Amino acid sequence: MKREEINDLTQLVQIDELEQLYKKIDKNYKVQVLTAPTEQTLLVPVKDPISGSEFYAGEVLVTSTIVQVEETKGWSMVMDTNEELSLFTAVLDAAYEANIFKDEIVSTLTQAAKVELSKKENENQKVNATRVSFDLM
Repeated sequence: MKREEINDLTQLVQIDELEQLYKKIDKNYKVQVLTAPTEQTLLVPVKDPISGSEFYAGEVLVTSTIVQVEETKGWSMVMDTNEELSLFTAVLDAAYEANIFKDEIVSTLTQAAKVELSKKENENQKVNATRVSFDLM
């Protein structure tokens, strides 16, 4: 697992599981919030398929946090207003980089990714089952 995947994968995990990991890290290590969870908006770039140029399609609301676990900094940016998720994600990011409970973090995130993949495959099967084939005469 790459560190860059943590932000995406934590958004698939149940918040109570993330909170348990967060509490375990906070109890055993020094966690310092450098930048409290803050709401921001980002412009979403989109590439025009015809001209190949980029333009901004609109804005998206995110919540970002910067923390430090022991001597390692962690960062997060999650969709919508979700201060808890942003804080937990930033702490997991720093802990992962510092090799603190790394196996447990990887296990939790990998399991969430497997569940999400299974859901997508199931949905694709349902959609494909409704496919209609027309023969031309």
